[in-house]
Amino acid sequence: MDGTATSILHVSQLAEALGLPPPASGPPARDAADAAAVLDAWLDRLRAASWPALLEPTPARGRSLRNLTVNVFHPFELLPAAWSSGEFDWRPEDDGEREATLTGPDELVAFAEAAAAGWRRFLDEHDLAGAESLVETSRGAVPFSTLVAFQRWHAAYHYRQLLVVLGRPGGLEPLGLADLELPSDVF
Repeated sequence: MDGTATSILHVSQLAEALGLPPPASGPPARDAADAAAVLDAWLDRLRAASWPALLEPTPARGRSLRNLTVNVFHPFELLPAAWSSGEFDWRPEDDGEREATLTGPDELVAFAEAAAAGWRRFLDEHDLAGAESLVETSRGAVPFSTLVAFQRWHAAYHYRQLLVVLGRPGGLEPLGLADLELPSDVF
C-alpha cells in the first residue's frame, strides 16, 4: 500500500459490496486449513472427471467447471503474495483468459495442484494467528483473515456446485467445516 488514506471494510461491509452474505469466520489458521481441505477435495473430483464434463456450461451462470476451477484456485495463488505485499489483485473478470490456456485435463489439474500446493506451503511457513494486517483489494482494505474467510466460503460454495454438476452428492459434511453457512440454493 502506498500510505494514502484508505477505507477499511469490515466483514459485513465487504460482504455487502460483493453482494454476498458475510461468511462466518473462525481463527484464521482454521479457516485457512479448511480452505486447503476444500481445494484437496475439489482436486480429487477434478482428477476423476471427464474433460467433456469439465467444459459443459453449468447452472452457475453458464460457467464451466474448468472456469469455476480457475475462479476458485486462482485466489489461493494470490493470497500468499497478499500476505507480504498488502495487495490482493484478484480480477475474476480475467478468469476466461486464464481458463483458455488450460486446454486439456492435465493442464487444468496441474494448474489446480500448483495453486493448492502453494497454499499449503504458505500455511506451513506462516503463523496466521496474526492475520489482521490490512490488505488492499479492489473493494477497499480488509484484514488478511477476512480474505481467508471469504475464500474459504467461496471455495466451499462452488465445491457444492461441482458435486451437483458431476452427479456426486456428498456435500461438505465429510470435510468437517465448522461454522460455514452457505445459502440453501446451490445455484
